[in-house]
Amino acid sequence: MVTPRIAVSIDIGTAKVCTLVVEHGADGAARLLGSGIARSRGVSKGAIVEVQAAAAAVADSVAMAENDSGYTIGSATLGLSGGRTYGLRSSGWVNLSPGAPIGRREIERASESARDAALPPGKEILHVLPLNYSIDGGSPVKDPTGMSGLRLDLDAHVVAVDGDALQSALDVLESVGVKPDVIVLQPLASAYAVLTREEREHGVVLVEIGGGTTDVAVFIEGAVCHTIAIPLGGASITNDLAVVLEVSTEVGERLKLGDDAAPGASFPMNAGRRLDEVEYDQDAEDDGDYIFMDFKLAREVVDARVKEIFTMIQTDLRRSGYDEMIAAGVVLTGGGSRLNGLQERVSEILGTPVRVGAPTGLTGRGQVVHSPEYAAAVGLTMWSSGPPSVPVRDIQESPETRGVVLRAAGWFREFLLP
Repeated sequence: MVTPRIAVSIDIGTAKVCTLVVEHGADGAARLLGSGIARSRGVSKGAIVEVQAAAAAVADSVAMAENDSGYTIGSATLGLSGGRTYGLRSSGWVNLSPGAPIGRREIERASESARDAALPPGKEILHVLPLNYSIDGGSPVKDPTGMSGLRLDLDAHVVAVDGDALQSALDVLESVGVKPDVIVLQPLASAYAVLTREEREHGVVLVEIGGGTTDVAVFIEGAVCHTIAIPLGGASITNDLAVVLEVSTEVGERLKLGDDAAPGASFPMNAGRRLDEVEYDQDAEDDGDYIFMDFKLAREVVDARVKEIFTMIQTDLRRSGYDEMIAAGVVLTGGGSRLNGLQERVSEILGTPVRVGAPTGLTGRGQVVHSPEYAAAVGLTMWSSGPPSVPVRDIQESPETRGVVLRAAGWFREFLLP
């Protein structure tokens, strides 16, 4: 009898830390057992800048998840923001034994060979993502398992991260007594939770709008072929509103999202009020005085930052040549995707179909199951499920980073969900 498997994820973001405990049943169903969501501290633009402060936030999140699930957390899959990533094309190869079928060991050796790519100083390889294989110079194949020949070649997209940022994340987990099973780039984890097989095959751009960064992953013919990170996110819009309208960041956040707690502040239009004014009680504990905001200006502030972020994405897609290969369009996820009217505005800017992606494949209670802002955390719990195919890296001592991902320990699933 197959026993249920428990998967734990920890997603350390600029705005929040989310810890999930999920049970993967023998029937393949995934059920949320508990969650812990804490306000993030010590993180700026996706990177940990104060280890102790970040560790305290992670400890709070882990404790809440343990109390909620009744499960003691000893290890977890860790999500790493794309704020300091570097993507490049690489190739690897391995000689084969004549007549012997290609198996896991040969694929792993080809992947290991692809890790010899030249990197900028201070970068460490996190993922080797296969694009395709070929045998003896033949036509590309997606999965060479069981085939035979004399030489196996691999064409791959390599994702490298800032070594210091990676080490800081490891230090945080170590300080709270949690072992990192696998470290995963957040937008790749989000892809597990929000993208369909058809979207990945036809060509799609996943845009995860976090608090401090906007992470992008391009999928062509089912494989990750391009990744970028933009150091702007939802917090940028909030701060813009706070500065221009001279309000607190809390008020700016409520205005941005059209929160019910911010009367008359919903974007892009507020029926029943003049478009040039918004009435808002800035401090509920104050004497009840109201301030009047220039609603037209607020809309312009939000639109300017949205246009900046997605124009940067558009420029990169054109430069990389993938802008004409994304038949499935763009999928938005992350907390910033909740911005009212964003889907339509992005479609105008990029000239392509756009949808907002919420997590699927997980049952249970609470908003975590269905909210885009938890896509990465949900995807991380799915990372190691399903049939294995391509290796990822585990943690091992090294003189440079004292625990960077250097030895293969698990198997990275191809992006082919049911």
